Amino acid sequence: MAATDPLNEISIKVPAPFAGVLDLGFTAQYASQHLFEPSRDVPLLIEGPAPPLGRLANRLRLLREGAGGPYEWSDPIMLGDNVVVIAFRDRSLNRPGGVLADGARSSLDYVFNLVRPVVFPFLQDCAKLAQLRLRDQIEMRVSGPRRQIAELNLRLEQIVQPNGEDLLY
Repeated sequence: MAATDPLNEISIKVPAPFAGVLDLGFTAQYASQHLFEPSRDVPLLIEGPAPPLGRLANRLRLLREGAGGPYEWSDPIMLGDNVVVIAFRDRSLNRPGGVLADGARSSLDYVFNLVRPVVFPFLQDCAKLAQLRLRDQIEMRVSGPRRQIAELNLRLEQIVQPNGEDLLY
């Protein structure tokens, strides 16, 4: 792949990651971008019934306050009673040694943020920072613009330990 080739647009759908709420899930949407370009923000659209979604939106503020290091979260925004959006922001290039332009030096954090799907730090931060209880099995579907790429079913301990304690219902 040449440095000017774009990374294709993909989405990762996680239908029901929170314990006790089967109709609340989210989708991470990666826009197409060129390799060696600073990573764009990755929005997560979270959809579900109003009562647990409202409680989740309040808890997501803890992610903004508590995340640190090579990434951060935007403030959650309610788009309606049944939709919240929050964005993953790569901050690896804002750290010492992170300069990136036309393949120039970048940090390992940049590479890690580029190849690790944002659903993993989101779920980890939901459990650790927001103390939300996640389901024992997490399903993910990765899709491109024209086709499904992969379907994964992971055990919670493959993503985060320990699990949070609080339920959204």
